[in-house]
Amino acid sequence: MTFTPHVEEQSKAVLSWKHLTVRSKRSPEKALLKDLSGNITGGFWSLMGPSGSGKSTLVNTLACRLTPGMWFEGEIRLNGRMYCLHDLKCMSGYVMQDDLMNGALTVWETLFYAGELRLPHDMTVEHRRERVEESIVEMGIGHVRDVVVGDSLHKGISGGERKRLAVAMELITHPVLLFLDEPTSGLDSVTALSLCSKLKSLAASGRTTVICTIHQPQSKLFALFDNLILLKAGEIVYLGPAGKAVSFFEKAGFPCPPMTNPADHLMDVITPELGEDADIAKAKGDRLKKYFTPKVVDLHAGSDRPAMPMRQLIPWPKQFHVLFRRSLQEHRRKWVQVATQILNSILMSILIGFVFYRIGDSQASISVRQAVLFFCVINQGIFASLETINSFPSERALTLRERAAGTYNVSAYFLAKTATDTLFQLLPPVVFSAIVYHLVGLQDTPEKFWVFTGFMILCQLSATSLATMVSCVARTTDLSVVVLPLFIEIGRLFGGYFLPPAQLPLYFSWLYALSYVKYTYVGIAQNELSGLKFTCLPSELVDAACPISSGEEVIKRLGLDFITRDQAAGILILLVVICRVVAYLGLRFIKW
Repeated sequence: MTFTPHVEEQSKAVLSWKHLTVRSKRSPEKALLKDLSGNITGGFWSLMGPSGSGKSTLVNTLACRLTPGMWFEGEIRLNGRMYCLHDLKCMSGYVMQDDLMNGALTVWETLFYAGELRLPHDMTVEHRRERVEESIVEMGIGHVRDVVVGDSLHKGISGGERKRLAVAMELITHPVLLFLDEPTSGLDSVTALSLCSKLKSLAASGRTTVICTIHQPQSKLFALFDNLILLKAGEIVYLGPAGKAVSFFEKAGFPCPPMTNPADHLMDVITPELGEDADIAKAKGDRLKKYFTPKVVDLHAGSDRPAMPMRQLIPWPKQFHVLFRRSLQEHRRKWVQVATQILNSILMSILIGFVFYRIGDSQASISVRQAVLFFCVINQGIFASLETINSFPSERALTLRERAAGTYNVSAYFLAKTATDTLFQLLPPVVFSAIVYHLVGLQDTPEKFWVFTGFMILCQLSATSLATMVSCVARTTDLSVVVLPLFIEIGRLFGGYFLPPAQLPLYFSWLYALSYVKYTYVGIAQNELSGLKFTCLPSELVDAACPISSGEEVIKRLGLDFITRDQAAGILILLVVICRVVAYLGLRFIKW
């Protein structure tokens, strides 16, 4: 039995596929989709089937979003033409099962920034705002427009509202195709019905063809679908109008019992029961295959339709500007975190300041001065790196979604985020320096204070850049917090305090050269010791003279004169750049 799908006359897109087979590198001998053929025209389409039947695989194949390690054989066409992910980015939307959003932004801000990034750059601000309002009204989320989206730690909008917001973000661009992976997952029946009613209205308008996977919808929800693709073990057992599926199953010998949800009945037939004999399950499938005759697919279907509008990426400077403003807004909403960082700096500077209070200029102060300078470096590095380690991993899934949608270039996102992070990382070391410098009693001249502060800032930036590099390459927070301490401890061990440079074994010189701790310590030690005069108690005199009378002698004895203060600052800047370049490459190319 061959069915002609319900077609919206105004639909702009026809998706066709022929002899489509999908395999995975893990088990290439087993096909996930087996020689499928069919087409999708206008309307509201549902892909149903038991878990593992290939629903998401088919949608991801048609949307050119197969995960790495999977590939397909066969042909797929859009309006009779071959297409790729780049083409779909310019004309379609994809709503993932997980609602990945910026929890610190409001609903309106989320949509506005999405519009700023995805709508044509020559569109006026007023027109963009109209698109935002249109999407809000279309998805019925006007009552939460000024509510923060929220996350696992902060209450925000409900699950149903998040799902509708995710759809609204895609509707801003007026997509020709809208793919949704399990849009009703995690929603109650009322919320799921409300969402699908909105999708039905969207599809009925003819502007967008809606294609969604769904597991087992309620009867009211099932009645909304125009067309149905039913899959079992990677094979299509039904493709046609959703309203005719029950009669097809009845003719195949599987009548729907009275007072039974049609969707439940269809799923019961194609889903093997627990402990059911394999031969019986196979017989059911064979009977359905016998009655279902796949329609002959014309790969050139839709080729006579007008060319679809192709959305282009906005210019790179505009991407950076929008992403910078968005990141800045997120930081403002996370003021508690920023305040905590400053409070940590205040508390640690007071603690260090009173432990080493007014160390003076005696002979005993020489070793104490070394210790306090080194501890300042360690303190800034550890706190800064730990505060940064989750910065990129926490947003990784979100950025992958936005990149897959063709929202922006990775370089624009990376530079915008690191720029805003850097702005908020400047204040803590300044506060720390202002307190600890004067409590300890280091050389009280404006020039030396600001040089000390500058090195504390460079130390902070070096540590955060190192943490950023680790987090972008290691990918997850769990792995990052395991790897980062190794780098921190290596930096501390070869920091120039425990083992002076002159005593370092040659085979460790490469680790010594990479330690940001060393360059910061050498820089502030030279800054503090140069021009400093030491005094002696009578008991400390040796041959009626002070053993060490100047800071320059200390610098020379400790071997801290192998580079200048300015060179140390330059190397720290170079380390910041290198770490951030590696971090960018990790973010750009590592997607596993």
